[in-house]
Amino acid sequence: MSRRTPFQARVLSTAVASLALVSTLCALETSPRVAFNQPLGAFDAGAVERAKAGAARWLRKPECLKVLTEFTDGEGRTLDRNLETWGMSAAEYVQTLSFRDGAAMANCDQPRIELVTVRGLPRVYVCPMGVGALNGRFARTQIQSPSLAEAMVIHEMLHTLGLGENPPSSFEITERVRARCR
Repeated sequence: MSRRTPFQARVLSTAVASLALVSTLCALETSPRVAFNQPLGAFDAGAVERAKAGAARWLRKPECLKVLTEFTDGEGRTLDRNLETWGMSAAEYVQTLSFRDGAAMANCDQPRIELVTVRGLPRVYVCPMGVGALNGRFARTQIQSPSLAEAMVIHEMLHTLGLGENPPSSFEITERVRARCR
C-alpha cells in the first residue's frame, strides 16, 4: 500500500468535502419541503427590478465604482478584479443577478434580514415577510426607501463577487455603498 503525500491527502480531503457539499445541495434542491430555486412573486420581482435598475444607474458613476476596490475577497483580491472575470461592467453585472425566493434560507428566519447571498455565487435570496406572506420584506423597503433598496442590491452584489461579512459588518458595507454611490 503506497502512502499519500501531504499534498495528495489535502487534495483527497478537499475532494471528499466537495462531494459531500454537492450531495447535500443536490438533496436540498430536489427536496419537496425545501426549495432553493423558487421564483419571486410578481410584487417582489417588480421591487427587485426597480432596485436593480437604480443600482445599475449608480454603478455607472466612477465614484460609486470605487466601492469595488475598497473591499476584497477572502484571498485578498479586490472585487473589481473578480468582476473582470465576468467580462462585463458592474452596471451590467448587477442586472444579470438572479433573485429568488428566500423562504428556505435559514438566515431569513431573522426578522431584520431582507436579502441573503452565499458569498461568491451570483444569486440573491429575498426573505419573505413571514409564514404564508405573499410579499417579501425587501419590497416594503424598496417602496419606502428606494435608495436604501438600491444600496442593498449593491451590497449583495459585492457578496456575489466574494466579499465576506463580519468584518466588515453588514451595516458598514451598506453605509460605504451609500457614501460612495449617492
